[in-house]
Amino acid sequence: MTVLAVSLILLGCSSGAAHEAALDQARDAGLEDQLAAQQATRIVQRYFPPTGTPSPTEPPAPALGEIAITFGFRADGTPDGSYASVPAGVGTLYVAIRVTGLSVGQVVRAVVTDSWGNDVAAPEVAVDPGAADRWLALPVSLPADVAPGQYGAFVFADDRPLGSLAFAVTGAGSSAQLLPERPANPQVRTTVPPPGAAPEQGQPTPAPGQTAPTVAPAT
Repeated sequence: MTVLAVSLILLGCSSGAAHEAALDQARDAGLEDQLAAQQATRIVQRYFPPTGTPSPTEPPAPALGEIAITFGFRADGTPDGSYASVPAGVGTLYVAIRVTGLSVGQVVRAVVTDSWGNDVAAPEVAVDPGAADRWLALPVSLPADVAPGQYGAFVFADDRPLGSLAFAVTGAGSSAQLLPERPANPQVRTTVPPPGAAPEQGQPTPAPGQTAPTVAPAT
């Protein structure tokens, strides 16, 4: 009886060990499959990211060709004079810019600041259908109480900087000065409307009590 009991116990232990071994083997096989699946997922996520929703294509950035401070424009749309300095109280001047690579809907603006970096004006224009290479006119009001000093005009297209220009504002009643390298510029203000303006608008007249500036070319 004793031998039989011992045999039964050993047989039970052997069966239990075999059963546990089978469970361990099945678990290990499943673990291997899980690890392989996780590794494959990580590889896909790292090296093959999901294709996102394409964003709208942005128009190419335009380029600034020329920039000038002027009071008017010729019939072909070019600035009628490029000024180094303008008197306070002259009324309206223009930041004239020639831009290439324009796209319809782009917003071109000029931020005019004084020497301390304070904003004086921020005219802007939305590009309408037309030539991709053209002059644009950005009007800036210059009342008599504008402090004399150095000013800057910074040009942007859709918030992308394109370029800048420095100019001076002199006291009210003084003469505007053309840039010295432009001796052929006109001596009187033009009445041709700026690019994009209706013909009947014409060129703004000087403020009350102010006369059109005379030209005193810089030496």
